[in-house]
Amino acid sequence: MLPDVIDRLDEHDREGYVRILISLAGADGTLVREETAAIEAAMGRALIPPHRRNVFRQELKRSIDLSEIIDGMGVPALRLALRDAAIVGACDGEFQEEEIEFLKRLAVHADVDEDTLAKVLKWVDQGWTWIEKSRRLLGIRNRDLGKYAENDDD
Repeated sequence: MLPDVIDRLDEHDREGYVRILISLAGADGTLVREETAAIEAAMGRALIPPHRRNVFRQELKRSIDLSEIIDGMGVPALRLALRDAAIVGACDGEFQEEEIEFLKRLAVHADVDEDTLAKVLKWVDQGWTWIEKSRRLLGIRNRDLGKYAENDDD
């Protein structure tokens, strides 16, 4: 992802932001390579120090209660986490029902209505389309990407 305002949040909100992404990634009981990569990138954007990143990586292995994470977080941080959690949820190609339910619960805490959440999800879909279009413009096919290429949608 491109640089954003995440690094301007206070430490508590930045850590909560990362933990929300981790929690969303584990909501469906599986963790895929794309979700792990997105979370690692988010930790970089949030300027999480290396020793704290190791703690968060351990959280990838267990379920975290959302209410435990959001306690004391500001609304702007929750809304940014909602946006980026939607990106993490979509990065493996589709939203799982558990991820959608997680996003709905988070939206309530972030004071985001259903219509706005739907707009965020549409925006995420448009973003993935934008990224796919860039690969087509550059002539990059899935089969050209090595061992992680699962199929070719050219």
